[in-house]
Amino acid sequence: MRIHRRRALAPLCASLLVGVACAIAPNVAGAQENTGYVEICKTFNAGATGAPQYQGTFNFNITDSSNTTTSVSLSAVEGGPQACTAPIAVATGTATVTEVQAPWFSVSGISATPGDPGTVTPSATDPYTATVTVNPAPSWGDTSMTTTVQYTNDPVTGVIEVCKQADPNSPQLSGTYTFNVTSTDQGVTAWDSNTGAYDLPWTTTASATISSAGLGCSGPIVVPAGTVETVEPGTTYVTDITASSNGSNQLTSSDLNSGTADASVSAGDTTNQTVITYTDALSAVKLCKAWVSSNDPVNSYPFTLTSSGPAGPTAVTGSVSLAPGQCSLVGFVRPGTQVNITEGVVVGTKVAAIDVSPQANSQGMSPIVPGTLSLPNRTVSVIAGAGETNVTFTNGPADPGQLKICVNPMDGGVSGGTVPFLVNGTQMLNVNLSSTSIQCTLDPSAFAFNSSVSISGGALPGPDSYAGTATVVPTSLEVLEGGMPTATNQAALVSATASTATVLMSEGIVTEVTFSVDPPAPITAPTVTSTPTVAQVAADSVGLSVINAAGIKSSTSTSGSVLSVHRTVKPAVVSALIHRQVSHLRSEIRRLEKRLASRHLSKAARRADRRRLSALRRQLPRLLRELK
Repeated sequence: MRIHRRRALAPLCASLLVGVACAIAPNVAGAQENTGYVEICKTFNAGATGAPQYQGTFNFNITDSSNTTTSVSLSAVEGGPQACTAPIAVATGTATVTEVQAPWFSVSGISATPGDPGTVTPSATDPYTATVTVNPAPSWGDTSMTTTVQYTNDPVTGVIEVCKQADPNSPQLSGTYTFNVTSTDQGVTAWDSNTGAYDLPWTTTASATISSAGLGCSGPIVVPAGTVETVEPGTTYVTDITASSNGSNQLTSSDLNSGTADASVSAGDTTNQTVITYTDALSAVKLCKAWVSSNDPVNSYPFTLTSSGPAGPTAVTGSVSLAPGQCSLVGFVRPGTQVNITEGVVVGTKVAAIDVSPQANSQGMSPIVPGTLSLPNRTVSVIAGAGETNVTFTNGPADPGQLKICVNPMDGGVSGGTVPFLVNGTQMLNVNLSSTSIQCTLDPSAFAFNSSVSISGGALPGPDSYAGTATVVPTSLEVLEGGMPTATNQAALVSATASTATVLMSEGIVTEVTFSVDPPAPITAPTVTSTPTVAQVAADSVGLSVINAAGIKSSTSTSGSVLSVHRTVKPAVVSALIHRQVSHLRSEIRRLEKRLASRHLSKAARRADRRRLSALRRQLPRLLRELK
């Protein structure tokens, strides 16, 4: 029972949720004698356990004694609280209220609110209609004489099953398939968490697995009776869709390209359920090889392939070799399978184009997985679609590159002369060795793109030695794309030691390999021992640090006295050693400054060199002060 509060209101021509079409009250005295008010309330009962819960939008037509029809609507949640319109102004006398029918609900009762001044009489022949008496309002806007019509509705449901089977020419097709199921009738809505309202179409999901018998079904799904839409999302090769109930056709429309079907669902249970059956076929993936001209320099090109996706099947050939003009069917897979294809390295050639057909699948989307097509890296990934997906790799000649070998004198003071390098085990290339700067020699030979070149350093002049590890620029193999060097995912340096390196040659540019040479370490100063007096020990504590900084090893005599030299009286040997240490520090500082100016250093080596340079710069002034 609904309790009303009667109060004077401004003229109302609207429901709680949707506007009402009605006439504007006349601005004349006595208009209230011809005007009364009707209100409509809705109770939407809960459905059976397991049935879908939804909100319904219900529409009503009110035809008053002047034969004027007013339309109003309201929404109620299944199993939720009662919902009502605002009082609606209509002509006094007898009016009829009719609820607009929909397949997803039925009317189980129409009544008046107890205590209302008017009467509500349900129709004996139409369960959706009632006759209502409308009393005159005491004054315009006074709703105390409103007649309220109470409608009670029940949800009406039906049952569907969604099934999947393989096309006769694709018996290998298997796997689990998912479907979206949506009620398309007006008024059936579901909760939208983004808007906080019931404004989404009622929907659910279903899945079907193709069994060994060739047909798999979802099992019974309770849905609002009426028209239901099913969609196989992401599909690209549906060959047939049917819908039937006990042998009668229930399919109202279908679109194979989008995998969409609309079917009628009658009120009832599994005894008259609608069965919607999708038929799919396998997709074929074909790989082809092409060359930009007729003079192909090689016989065949190697490819590696991988694939992924829902089971059903997805396997493709793992590797294949194709000569220009050849094609190979590399797999028959479930539509939607991703196939990844990479061409192997063929020295002297590069991929000029990768073409995929069709350019758009049945849903209007490119079969190429975004971001995967890369000519420099010779790779692409595609989504297998309807019928046959063709992928063609076209190659062309790549420009050769050149080799430059450089020698970096790490500490300065290296011996002059030349350093021989053996290239690919046969060619000798000499590089000058300078004590002040990096020296390089450009190999006059041309090296094929992506070819591997080995370099081995020969004997160094004097006592110098190779140091660190050989480096290469550019660090990644580069290929010309539109005339611009473009890095690939291949590292240019294959392997390296201090005196050897194996590198890959970039296209059309110079690949520079640098070896470092380190001069021999300075001669260690002889150990000086002495037995100072007690006074010398007390006076010469500073001198000890000077000699240690100069590289002299202090020692303790059997009597326990410490070697010390007075700052103002320095033996000639100590002065000479400090001079030598100063010279060595300056040379080391210059070497580190030059080394840090190079762009070949790694970040870790650069940080270590900077720390060492800072320490040497702090040490040099102290030694210079000791010479004064």
